[in-house]
Amino acid sequence: MKKNQSLRVVKNLVLALAGAFILGGTVKAQGSACEGKFTLPFDAQWGGVTLPSGDYTFMLDSTALGSYVVTVVQGQRKVAMVMAQARSQGDSARASALIVRHSGGRARIDSLHLIELGDFFFSAPKAEGSQIASAPQLIQRIPVFTSGK
Repeated sequence: MKKNQSLRVVKNLVLALAGAFILGGTVKAQGSACEGKFTLPFDAQWGGVTLPSGDYTFMLDSTALGSYVVTVVQGQRKVAMVMAQARSQGDSARASALIVRHSGGRARIDSLHLIELGDFFFSAPKAEGSQIASAPQLIQRIPVFTSGK
């Protein structure tokens, strides 16, 4: 009797682990929403990281909690992971772009517009919050080239 009970427990455990691997692979495959590339012609702050001018690639991934994270790569090196604070449907007629705000001699990436997925908004570092609100701003669009997954 104990042998049958032990066998049933092991069988259920194996089935549960197999299900977890299968579902885990499915979630991972659906998680990566978009990949793309862009070129920054100047240094810019994105989240808590300052990106120097240059060529970048990025991956936008959805998390299990329904939020989105952008992983930024320069060459072979991951240079930033930035979480979107909000998302909206966006205007599908506009080309994909990074929206950069220039204020007080600084450039900060404010949002990412993707034709396929909408607009993703990023918060300013706390130290910049009051300066940006009081200074005049210039908004610039940096083209983004994407390959949706």
